[in-house]
Parts: sequence; C-alpha cells; structure tokens
Amino acid sequence: MVVRRYVGAIFVVFGLIVGLTVGSSSIAGAGPLVSVPSAPTSLVAYRGYNSAEISFTAGANGGAAITNYKYSTDNGNSWAAFSPAVKSSPVTIGGLTNGTTYSVKLRAVNSVGDGAVSDAVSVTPAVVDAVTWTARSAAEANPWNSVVYGNGLFVAVAGDWSTDVMTSADGVSWTSHPAAEAGSWSSVTFGNGLFVAVNSEGDSQVMTSPDGVTWTSRSAADIAYWSSVTFGNGLFVAVAADEGKVMTSADGVTWTLRAGGSSTWNSVVYGNGLFVAVAYSGILRVMTSADGITWTARTAAEANSWQQVTYGNGLFVAVATDGTHRVMTSADGITWTARTSAAASSWTSVTYGNGLFVAVASFGLGSRVMTSADGVTWNSHTAAESNSWYSVTYAHGIFVAVSAGGTNRVMTSSLVALANAPAAPTSLNATPGDGSVSISFTAGADGGASISKYQYQLGSGSWVDAVGTSSPISISGLTNGTNYNVKLRAVNTAGDGAASDAVSVTPRTVPGAPSIISVTPGDSTVSVVFTAGSTGGSVITGYEYQLNGAGSWFSLGTTSSPASIGVTNGVAYTVKLRAVNVAGSGAASSASGSFTPATTPSAPTSLNATPGDGSVSISFTAGDDGGSSITKYQFSTDGGSTWADAVGTTSPVTVNGLTNYTAYNLNLRAVNNVGDGASSTASVSGTPAVGGLGLCSATALGKYQIQTCWNSLSPTQGSVTRYRAYVFTAGTSIRVASCKGSLDDTSCVVKGSGKLTAATAYDIRVRARVRIAPGQVFWSLYSDAVLVTTLP
Repeated sequence: MVVRRYVGAIFVVFGLIVGLTVGSSSIAGAGPLVSVPSAPTSLVAYRGYNSAEISFTAGANGGAAITNYKYSTDNGNSWAAFSPAVKSSPVTIGGLTNGTTYSVKLRAVNSVGDGAVSDAVSVTPAVVDAVTWTARSAAEANPWNSVVYGNGLFVAVAGDWSTDVMTSADGVSWTSHPAAEAGSWSSVTFGNGLFVAVNSEGDSQVMTSPDGVTWTSRSAADIAYWSSVTFGNGLFVAVAADEGKVMTSADGVTWTLRAGGSSTWNSVVYGNGLFVAVAYSGILRVMTSADGITWTARTAAEANSWQQVTYGNGLFVAVATDGTHRVMTSADGITWTARTSAAASSWTSVTYGNGLFVAVASFGLGSRVMTSADGVTWNSHTAAESNSWYSVTYAHGIFVAVSAGGTNRVMTSSLVALANAPAAPTSLNATPGDGSVSISFTAGADGGASISKYQYQLGSGSWVDAVGTSSPISISGLTNGTNYNVKLRAVNTAGDGAASDAVSVTPRTVPGAPSIISVTPGDSTVSVVFTAGSTGGSVITGYEYQLNGAGSWFSLGTTSSPASIGVTNGVAYTVKLRAVNVAGSGAASSASGSFTPATTPSAPTSLNATPGDGSVSISFTAGDDGGSSITKYQFSTDGGSTWADAVGTTSPVTVNGLTNYTAYNLNLRAVNNVGDGASSTASVSGTPAVGGLGLCSATALGKYQIQTCWNSLSPTQGSVTRYRAYVFTAGTSIRVASCKGSLDDTSCVVKGSGKLTAATAYDIRVRARVRIAPGQVFWSLYSDAVLVTTLP
C-alpha cells in the first residue's frame, strides 16, 4: 500500500509537469489511478443488547469497490474488520458490554487499503428489548408476506397474486409501488445493492429492483414454489417448497437450478460462511451449504413445521408453527438444540437485530411476539393487533413486521432499554424501636426503572416487603431484646436487586414501670423499696424519681433496691419512680403513700428556772422539732441519767414533784414521734419553794395608812404559822413598811407617818411563814405586787 501511494504521487507530479490530467486519463496505456476510500460520514449509532448498529453515508470508494469496513470502539486506537465482510450501511458491532460507553469510528477498505477514518460517534449498549409494538397502516390492504431492509428502505412484498410492493424509510409511513408482475410474492431480500423477490406462483417468479420502487421481472431457474431468498458471500440463493429445489444467482438476474433434497424448504439464510435452509416437512428438515451449490441434509432438533431461520450473534435460530419446542438453535448450522418458545403460537418469522432475536406468529392464543437476547430464553410480548404476522426485519433501531390480514398490517417496535434489577443499598444504619427498627440507607442505582418497594431479610430467612420506598424503611413485628442481622434489597420491574451488607440491630423500647413496695422516711431522707418492671429489651442503666407528682425528674443514683432519696424534714411527700435504658425514660410507677421525713428534736437553749411550790417552771428557747411535732418535754435532775415528763409542750414547762427549798440542776429535752431529742447542753439551777399568796385589792385608808388583804395559803408541804404584808416604793425593791397577821388573819393595816407618804404609790406584797418540818421554818415566796396610792 505504501508503494502504491508513492507511485501515485510520482504520477501526479509527472502529469502536472507534462500537462496531463491524472485520475480519469491514462498514461502510456495504464488504467485509472485508485486510492483508499474517503471517510464515512453522518454516523448515527443505535444501542443494542451488547451490540451497536451504526448507520452512515459512505464516502468515495477511491476508484475501487469497497470490500469491507473496519471499526474501532476505542476512538481509533485499535481496529477490527467485519466478518463476514460488510460493504454498505448499516453495520452491527457485536461483543460489546452493556452499560459501557464506546467511541466508535469507521473506515472503508478497498483493494488499495484502509480508508480515511470517520468522526467518532458515542454509543452505550444496554439491556434492550422490543417490548411495545405500535400498529401502522400499510400502503394497501394486501396479504404482505415478507419485509426486508436495504439501501435506506424497508421493502415489503405481498402474496395472493398481488401487484403491489410497498416501501418506507422509517417503517411508519408506507408507499405502494407496482410489482414487476402479479404473483404470490413470498420472500424478498437485499444484497450487493439489489432487492430480489421470489414468488410461489407466477410467470417469471423473480423480480429485482435497485431502489425498491422500480421492479423488473426475471426468469427463475425453474418453475417451483419458491418460498425464500437470501444473499450471502456474493450469491443470491432461493429455496422452494416443492421437489427440494434450490437456485442461485450472482447478479439476481440469471439463475441456475441446484439440487436440494426432497424436503419442503421454507426458509434460507446466510451466516458464518454457511447457507442454512429449514423445511416444514420431510425426513431431514435442515440442509447446509458452504457455496449455495452443494447441499448436505441435516437433522432438525424436532420434526416440526420450521417456518424461518435467521442468523445473528454467532447463532442460527429457527422457529416453527407446531411442535413441543417451537424454537431450535445451532452454532454451526449442523447440530441443533430444541428450545422452548415463549408461547405455543404459530411462529412464522424470526430475525436478528442489534443484539436481539425477535419472532412473530400468524396465530396464537398467547402472545404473537417473542424476543430473546440469546435465542434460548424467550419473553412474550403483545402484538399491536392479533393479525397473521408473517415476516419481521430490523434496521436503524426499529423492528418492522408485516401481516397477511387485519386493519393495520404493519407494526413497529423500537429497541428500548430495559431496566436492570437495582443495585444494592449501601451505608445501612439501624435505629432500633419498640419491636421495630428503622433502617436508613443510601439507595443503589435503580437499574433504569423506579424502585417499587424494598424488601428485608432477617438472618438467613425469607425476604419480606418493607414499609416505604425510600430511606428510611421500617420493619415491625420484631422481638425487643433480640439481635437481628438485617439486609435490604430494592425491587423494580426487572426483579429483585442485589442484597446489601447486613447491619446488626436489637429492637427495644423504654422500660416498664417499676412498682414501689414501701417507703421509710428518715432524717432528711426516705428509703424506697421497689421492684423493676420490664427492661424493654435493653439493660436498665438507671432510675429517676419525682416528688409529689410534679416537677422535674432526678437521678436515683442506683439501679438496685432499696434506694435513698434526700428530702427535707417536716415536709410531706409522695414519690414516683421510673427506669431508664438506652431508649429513654420509661413509664412512671404509681405514687407511693405520703410520708414525712423527720428526726429527733434539737436541744432546747436559754433555760431559765422559776421556782414554784414543789415545782420549777422552766422557760427556754425551743430547738428545731426535727420535722415532727414535739409531743412533750422531759427533764433530768441527775445530768441526763434519768428523765421524767414535764408539764407542757411549749415554753415554759413545769417540773413537778420536787422538794421545796431543795436546789436542783435541771436539764431539758424535747420528744417527738421519732424519739427523744438532744439534752440541753447547760443545766439550769432551781429551788422549789412555797408559792406566793393570792392577794385581794389593797385599800388606802388615809395619807399614812394602807389596808392589805390576802387569800389563805395551803402549801403543798408544811403549814402556815402567820402572814406578813410588805410595802415597797412602787416599782422598786425598797421596803418601807410592813404589817403582820395571825394564822387565821386574811388582812392587816400598815400605819405610820414616818414610813408612808401621802399621795404616794406603793407596791404591796404578802408572804406566809411556813413550817416545813420541826426546826425548819421558811417564808413563802412573795405574792404578786398590788399597786395602791395613799390619800393626799
């Protein structure tokens, strides 16, 4: 190739020098110069199932016929030639990976070499399918038997002595054209720039057209029921349904009869260097030929009525109208394997396009369309109408089928990307609840279809629908305190997605209410005995208490019973408890009974003793009652060794039972319901004595004379021997005069101008002389004072 280019360049220079025109003229009898082809242009990519179809406008061939095209899927870094050779648009590139984006370039090849490289076109193969079919109006209401694509057109031919052909650039809008002659046109193909059709009944039984519009009659090699025609390896090959006939033609014009056995051949195809034909009757219902001339009979997978065979993605696939298995496949055309069709329909035609096999049926209680990416597993689809669909073909991302009857005798379906199952959710985070768990997560890719639901799995159990179609989802019906390993997966129309990694979680709730058994108040405290409620599925980490049914809750500081709570002495309380775990604070217990904490009283202080008759009155400052009312006071005369009850519960109290005129050191303590309080720290000294008299009103008899009176005294100890009244200057202890009375007297008169003063106020006090025992005589205490004023 390099040498040729240099030679061409020399010729060009030489031609310029001598004034010759190089290219279309000759030099010294040499032929026209040729070059590599120009680059293809206007590339359009159609994604397929692990494949891509590229349509394009061919560049100039450089003066030599294009023998093949090469393609690059990595932006021109590496190249591969199509095998078998492809010489026109479109081309299909197989062996790609769904979901991967490719940068595709093309170049043509001729006898000189590889042509110029096209611009790149991007394509991303995907899981695609011909799912939805749309009815289209045919150009005429004819029984359309066969449809093919070539030279930028879909072309269909009709049977039943039709005179029509119809064409469409897009498979949607169709235009009718006259056939070369009337006939039952059974099959049409395209190859080497030519449309060729054959019929089962007619005069010439072959017609050809370079453009699908203008047709010319050609004579068949023999009169026969020509059922199918194909093109491959530079040769048109037709098979007949009677007498096992085959005919071949290099140009579609002149045909040669070949022997093809005795079966009723219904379809022929070329692929992988081999012509393969199938029959609907006969002993051996497959035959193969490497050259279209010499044929070898082969055994079909089953003795079914095989209607059509196609080739794609390294596989021959045939369909039948009857039989247990109505599909068979073969990698080499020789050994066939029965496959199960999507439905028991009368499958009449099958084609391959851009990674997908599509078959149509003329009759079926089930579906009349089925598709398969591998020829083995087939999926049912609904046809646009329940017509007798006889032929299907593919080009430029669209499948086109034609039928022999029905309102709309064409239907189309574009390759659409199917959803994959969703990717696995990630970053699972579990939040436990009461017999439930909430799982937040990052959703994986939806696979091309909306996620309809999420499912969860507990351990190795079955998958169960969850609540919610987005994060978070909720799982209920779990057992608190039980650990679960949870996985998630998303579901869409394509099916169940991949499972996530597991996340561990233990459902739980707040604890149940504890029960208070008893409360025992103490000194600024209360001891609470309780039993725990349910844990809620999580370890109880603490307890809280509330006083008097309102306000804040405080930590109990322990998880065991009994518990001590600090309170204020003398205040009445009730208490409630509640437990706490990781889920929070639980329900409160019922309130305890009322209690009042208290302690023994504090010691009285500031004691002061006032003697009485056989008693002492002690005044004092009371200490704290300890939170419980003081029920009594007690006194001790022996430094606290023994105690006796005093009279009175407030200051002053009276200590009785003492011996008059005997000195005592007295201690005092208070007593409440809790017990005996602290003793006064200092004792008080007191000496009981006969009490003072009860006085009558004193009377001023003159300027220097006062009469006083008293009530008789009955001492608790001893007896009165006489009385004496004393006059004191008012408000002082200055005694100025006195008078006396006998044992039986109750009054006496104080006289004396030298002692009393006129119009002067005086205090009168009286006391009795008492004999306690022989030789023991004492004066009683003074009576209370009575105020009197002498006359002026």
